[in-house]
Amino acid sequence: MDPVTHAASGAVAMLALPSRPASRWAVPLAALAAASPDLDILFASTPLQFLLLHRGITHSLAGVPALGLLLALCCRPLWRASTPERWSFGKVWLLACAMLLLHIWLDAVTTYGTMIFLPFSHERVRLNGVFILDPLLTLPLLWAVWRWRRGRARMLLALAWVFLYPALGVGLNAWHAAQTEARLRAEHRQVSRLTVLPDAFAPFFWRALFAEQGPDGMQVREQSLDALGRPRAPETSHQAAPAALVAAFSRQSVSCDSFFRFTLLPVVSPLRAEDAPEAPPGVRNARTLLFYDLRFGSGLAFVRRLMALRPHADIPFQLMTESAPANTAPGAENNGPILLRERLRFSDSRRDSRWQRPRAPAPPTLGQRLTGLR
Repeated sequence: MDPVTHAASGAVAMLALPSRPASRWAVPLAALAAASPDLDILFASTPLQFLLLHRGITHSLAGVPALGLLLALCCRPLWRASTPERWSFGKVWLLACAMLLLHIWLDAVTTYGTMIFLPFSHERVRLNGVFILDPLLTLPLLWAVWRWRRGRARMLLALAWVFLYPALGVGLNAWHAAQTEARLRAEHRQVSRLTVLPDAFAPFFWRALFAEQGPDGMQVREQSLDALGRPRAPETSHQAAPAALVAAFSRQSVSCDSFFRFTLLPVVSPLRAEDAPEAPPGVRNARTLLFYDLRFGSGLAFVRRLMALRPHADIPFQLMTESAPANTAPGAENNGPILLRERLRFSDSRRDSRWQRPRAPAPPTLGQRLTGLR
């Protein structure tokens, strides 16, 4: 979710309380606390760090008490002795924890994925109920903050909207998934890994992604849906990233492993000529590929045009690889193609690793082997 929505939700939550410290800092500090977990991007200077840190420990349930304590210390105007109607430090700490939980909720209902179970699991929770930018969620909150003097009841309704609107989206997502699955089954199509995503201006528009075997191998199909779950445009097809290739590159590179864990239904295409590196000396038949994720697109043409206007517009998250064929000599073990070089490029955040040699993932710890967690 965008920082404006996070900050507005924190301001609404503070204004909805029956009483608050008589300080001009009360509402701004609540807004800052609700947006604060996204400061994790300041510690991510490389694309790999961005994958590992953003929506990581600052967005985890286990990290809430510690981060809430730090925020409470920063919110001194709310608990210092000179503030009229001041709160106790413990009450400010509880408020900070509540703002963090509010942030986690708004991120978990989007499509990006939030690692709320760190440090026990790196699984990304994505409830797919709200588009990453949703004016139907944000504008009512901003309007409520603007008209806050009209009464607390307005604030309570706005605060309820923070929970009810995303919950409605999650419910509609499940309904659309069931409708789409039934339609594809009626068409006698053998699909797998069906996922429904909110499009811009959900709940009126949605997108379905699913894998299906095609004449040219496994394909990822993309279908734009209307509010009633009906297809509103022809399907588009993309070459699915082969599972064996994903597994081979993930074994050889921590960047590839992290990227593929982040993606939903990764697709692959030949690398564009302008992005291809110079061929390494002594290597014949090197192959360059581009991997990316479809979930950050849109089925609406005018939204795609708007997205193309953003600075450095490109596929948001990209993995580029250069590989050589596996050793096929008699008796040699074939573990897939050999990854020579890799490159992570995230256009919107302007993070680019440039071409570099892969770094092998660390072997799993004893605890990871016992629990199956990575």
